[in-house]
Amino acid sequence: MNLTYRENYCDDEGLKRQLIGFIKDLFNLDLTYWNETGFWDTNFRPFAFFEDRRLIANVSVYSMDMTILGERCRVAQFASVGTLEEYRRRGLSAELTKRAMDWADPDHEFYFLFADLEAYPFYASCGFRRACEHKVRITLPGGDHCRPGAEKLTVQRKDRRELLSSFVSERASVSNILGIHTDKLFMLWGLYMLKDSIYHISDLDILVLYKRDNGGLTIFDIVGREVPPFAEIYPYICAKGDEWAEFLFMTDKLNLDDHETTEIEVDNGIHLHGVWPLGDRRFIIPFTGQS
Repeated sequence: MNLTYRENYCDDEGLKRQLIGFIKDLFNLDLTYWNETGFWDTNFRPFAFFEDRRLIANVSVYSMDMTILGERCRVAQFASVGTLEEYRRRGLSAELTKRAMDWADPDHEFYFLFADLEAYPFYASCGFRRACEHKVRITLPGGDHCRPGAEKLTVQRKDRRELLSSFVSERASVSNILGIHTDKLFMLWGLYMLKDSIYHISDLDILVLYKRDNGGLTIFDIVGREVPPFAEIYPYICAKGDEWAEFLFMTDKLNLDDHETTEIEVDNGIHLHGVWPLGDRRFIIPFTGQS
């Protein structure tokens, strides 16, 4: 093999298109729209092997700020790890992961990533350990006190995308225990997977990202300069028949009283590397902070 190693190569538009195509082919996610709308994040740093100008193996590091126990720190999330099928079992991912970790080590408190059980032995060999996330679930009072005022955002419109972006850039951390500050990564979720789940509540000056299914609500994020108690938010998003709500972020700012915490059972679980500042405390990485 005549391979060329490159890192942080997205200033070359041709190589960036290679990365976009690589991620689309391996992970069925087309980042073209994220790029064309101006939200590509330079904190998304790729490490790769090319054969000529064809990308054959890649590891990316998303360098991001977190709020943990009220303190701001810099962490690294590993993502878009893969190798084209005909080049696998040659140690390329292991070499790229080592180089990415060597780059990240001086300036990041710890690393994390999401991977399935099949990949666990590989990440264990790199020093990662599998952990469990937990989500909060509450019983809802029903929809007897609903009020109007939640406007669904249509991100296909430029002015709505700009409104969304401005909210995210000025947001407070959704949690003092564990929050992530990545406005452009949030926009990836807003433009793709959660584009039909974004609601603007002007009375409270917040955005709420949620969906209703099977008699309950899944709350993905709450975005604003302040995070109000959930009791103030719920009347704007409630409906008759609501029985429960689950939160995919830490809920310490929501003033929830009676709630239960359950382990999230997924194939694509979290892996940690380094000193985890929350120790044995139950936690969840904010959903919109996952890359």
